[in-house]
This record gives sequence, structure tokens and C-alpha cells, in this order.
Amino acid sequence: METIEKIIERDYAAGMILDPNNNILLQRKDKGYIFWPNYWCTFGGGIRPEENPKETLIREIEEENELELFDIELFKSQPFVDCSKFGEPIKRKGIVHYFSAKFDGNLKNIKIGEGAGFSIFDREELIRYNKFGLIIPYNYEIIDRFYESLK
Repeated sequence: METIEKIIERDYAAGMILDPNNNILLQRKDKGYIFWPNYWCTFGGGIRPEENPKETLIREIEEENELELFDIELFKSQPFVDCSKFGEPIKRKGIVHYFSAKFDGNLKNIKIGEGAGFSIFDREELIRYNKFGLIIPYNYEIIDRFYESLK
């Protein structure tokens, strides 16, 4: 029996959210998530037809962790393709619009709404986690470029 692959085409908005010390806030996907389960990634989500990417980021952050962001700026838009890690064969593709943003750094204000958790990473921790393959590769690539742009 032939397996039919399902393809989802959708654009996304994601935030490289920094605390006052330029450490980045990342989310850990839960083990049941079909794309990259248990991996660390940027916060964000799918763009609705009535939204622009910045509006999506603000909505997603409100849904996912209730943070108030400031200094939100588009950093880069990049195409991506994902394949499901288990279950039925699904691909998703589109463009991710990566924004830089800041929050006050108070982790007590975060109320996780989805995913398996969150953490703050400094640059060295990011490099170490990436070596062990714990960060979604296309997220890490953009985060690394972003940190290079801060120099």
C-alpha cells in the first residue's frame, strides 16, 4: 500500500526574545509534537489570513507565555521545510519571519501556555545545545546569524 504524504503550506512568525543581558528565551516542544518533539526552538506560530507577521508574533506570545514584548523588529524571513518525526507522513513548508524582541527579563511573569517548558540561554549554552542536536536546526541557524549581527 502506498503512503500519501500530506503537505501543509503556511507562513509563520517567530521571536528571538532577549532579556536585558541579550540571553535568548526558547521554548521546548513537548514529546507529542509532530515536528521536532523535545527540541528547543523560538516561540511563535502560524500566520492567520487576517494578520501580518508582527501581529502574529504578538498574538502567539500572548497565547504561549503572556509576555509583553518591546523593540519588536523584523530580522529575517527565510523559507523552511519540515517533515513529521512520527505518525503519518506530513511535510510543512513556508516562510518563517524571525523578529528580534525584548522582554523585561522577569521569568516569574512567564505563564507557559504550550510546549514542555522554557529557558533562557546565553550564547555559549546555545552552541553547546546545538552540538548535541537539541535545537531545531533552522532556528539555530537564524539565532546564530542574529547574534553575529549584534557584534
